[in-house]
Amino acid sequence: MKDCVFLPDYPVIDCHMHPYLCSDRDFPFQLPENYQDFFAIQAKAGIKLSCGSFNEKNAGQDPEKLKLCNERVLQVYRDNPAVFYPGVNVSPLLPDESCAAIEKFHRLGFRWVGELAWYVMGYEKYSLPGMDPICDLAADLGMVINLHPSTLEDLDELLGAFPDTTFVIAHPESAWGIMPTYELAEKHPNMYLDLSGSGLFRMGMLRKGIDMLGDHRILFGTDYPICNPGMNVAGVMFENLSGMERKNIFSDNFIRLTGFSFRDTASR
Repeated sequence: MKDCVFLPDYPVIDCHMHPYLCSDRDFPFQLPENYQDFFAIQAKAGIKLSCGSFNEKNAGQDPEKLKLCNERVLQVYRDNPAVFYPGVNVSPLLPDESCAAIEKFHRLGFRWVGELAWYVMGYEKYSLPGMDPICDLAADLGMVINLHPSTLEDLDELLGAFPDTTFVIAHPESAWGIMPTYELAEKHPNMYLDLSGSGLFRMGMLRKGIDMLGDHRILFGTDYPICNPGMNVAGVMFENLSGMERKNIFSDNFIRLTGFSFRDTASR
């Protein structure tokens, strides 16, 4: 069994999780009760750094709720700076407040927007007029926008309208299936993918995505604590990939897009 290795020998970066505790969500399964346990579970899966936003129902319609979502992730960061990288939440229904939040996170050294989840936050799609200044500002500041999938048509319109903005689309095995997702990414070079969600349960789907898009456009994500982080780590390790392909997916692509350095966390 010497070839059965399910953990890499370098730090794994999870670009898509959410700092939800059991007091935040009424899930049918147990969530961590505190952040010590929360990040201990990530560490058990080999994940060194977790990145994500806080989504609150209908917060995309309410400036105060949106502000609280962003204050929450900044507080989690302040309490856990070595293991958490906050993603700023925004809404096309609140463009002014959203742009101000993006600028604040940028000043603090963070380059990640999202994951944005339209169906939680209270808007029906991304390609709304209020998204225009958000995408333009993200491009100007070199920030990445992580999106929960909407529809192929909506994402196609958004990606085409903002070719200078980098988008990372979550859950590649979405409602329409993996191949249309890969084909949309082939059409739009500013579209990246993260592997969060249901996991790599279709054998070879990651290998196929790398063959179509290259290993530089796929990032590791889990959607923890909604999903099992160990499942996705094992899925990447089990696929027929080279060591460099795995490393790009597990850590280097996130580092390249955000400029993050583990050396910075050591000095925090």
